[in-house]
Amino acid sequence: MLKRIRTQQLQVGMFVARLGGPWIDHPFWRSRFLVSSQEQIDQIVASKVDEVWIDLLKGHGMPVTTPLATSGSLAVRPVPDEPVGAVPQSAVPLEVEFGLAREVLKNGKTVVGSMFTDARMGRALEVEGALMLVDSVSNSLTRHSQALIALARLKVRDDYTYLHSFAVCALMIALGRTLGLGHGEVQQLGLAGLVHDIGKIAVPAQVLHKQGELSAAEVEMVQRHPSAGYRVLNEARLYSNIPLDVCVHHHERIDGRGYPFGLHGHEISIHAKIAAVCDTYDSLTSSRPGHEAWTPARALEYMAVRVDTLFDRTVFQGFTRSIGIYPLGTVLRLRSGRLAVVFAQNDNEPLRPRVKVFYSVSEATHLNAETLDLSRAEDTVVGFEDPAQWGFRDEQLLELCAA
Repeated sequence: MLKRIRTQQLQVGMFVARLGGPWIDHPFWRSRFLVSSQEQIDQIVASKVDEVWIDLLKGHGMPVTTPLATSGSLAVRPVPDEPVGAVPQSAVPLEVEFGLAREVLKNGKTVVGSMFTDARMGRALEVEGALMLVDSVSNSLTRHSQALIALARLKVRDDYTYLHSFAVCALMIALGRTLGLGHGEVQQLGLAGLVHDIGKIAVPAQVLHKQGELSAAEVEMVQRHPSAGYRVLNEARLYSNIPLDVCVHHHERIDGRGYPFGLHGHEISIHAKIAAVCDTYDSLTSSRPGHEAWTPARALEYMAVRVDTLFDRTVFQGFTRSIGIYPLGTVLRLRSGRLAVVFAQNDNEPLRPRVKVFYSVSEATHLNAETLDLSRAEDTVVGFEDPAQWGFRDEQLLELCAA
């Protein structure tokens, strides 16, 4: 549904479907995009564009002042005041965004699968469809900063290749925003996430899906995928070099122990450094051939001790700010002897998130869910737990987060 408004009425979180006036009069290379910063609005207002059309189904509409609807019906509520240029952290409730994000995720699997099929068949990649998916991902992250990322972790082995690319896309968009990169740059990061592993079409399926340890020859096959991907993307009509750079360099490491070129930190672009962190995190937290999924907190702990050797420090710190030290769905053991699941962050106190207590360790019994803000409570975090060891599934815990 489109609505025409004056450029002065634009707000962060709106989705621009069309800009008024000829394209040469505005500063954007595309006329369809999510407004993610005040800087974008200022650019449009300063141009010759007097009015724009916004898509109410893909972004915010004009602020409303009616009360929030009762439980069971969907309504838009006013976005609380935020600093200029800030991205809303939870413009809609988590349970609402889970429903919307599942549709984005379903579409993402289809789009990425089609791209891999086209590449495998030697057909030109459909970049416009991929960019529309990037817009949908970006829109979801604007409505709620963590819902889509949490759902994207819940992939099964058979879907790993396609949904891994989708998840990396979402993580790279979120991290790019946190690091303060421009809208166009962040959008290209999202596209880069979708295609960073496109070269795996050149790796035999029996090698990609092998359960046991790879032989030296098989490792060499896998390590050719960045170069193979570069050749595929070099034939596509891309708007920037960011996807190419990320594709060929996302396995380079700060200490020079990466591949395919063994580049050192100063030789690696910020975009490839972002991809290295996001790619590794999603790989560690996903079930895939030869690897059982780690909890998000365990993955971050593992990566933290490899900062300045494998990962760029500034990029990794931005990543932890982006998803939280204890990401959505993390199970924590509290000093009181209870288990709790993280459902929201406290930006000023990242080690003390908002949680829902649900299990008593000492009594080995389920508890009625209790919401607790650890930044204000006397109870404290002892450590994180693997929910599988307690008989809980990630899907159950995310349902509890949204309840």
